[in-house]
Amino acid sequence: MLPLKQRGKDMLCNKKINIRGNCMTGEQLKLLTKMKKLITKGNKRFANRRDRDYLEELLEIGITESLAWQEILTLSSYNYVQDYKPFYSKSENSLVFKKDINGNRVYIKLKIEEYNNKEMTVCLSFHIDYK
Repeated sequence: MLPLKQRGKDMLCNKKINIRGNCMTGEQLKLLTKMKKLITKGNKRFANRRDRDYLEELLEIGITESLAWQEILTLSSYNYVQDYKPFYSKSENSLVFKKDINGNRVYIKLKIEEYNNKEMTVCLSFHIDYK
């Protein structure tokens, strides 16, 4: 990985791999690592949204909830994209990824929330990318 400087932040990016040219900051990489640790411990949940049923979205992709979490655990800086709708998550600590799963480009948005007095990785979006 090549270290880069962007707006005073240390960035890590492998230009040969990430075709979108998006780089994760060191803080974002730490956040992703923390999210994966929480998932491994079982501290995870899908967000219930008014506009989407995540189970229907997963069915459309052809995976189960368990397989979705396994896919999330494989995410890396290669899959990272800049969040073009950061105001929807109401958090600067969300991460957005795109990954090919079962022949579909899938949009995945994650963040960490306090839930029942413990930190959890929350999957805000896991659906076919329509852009």
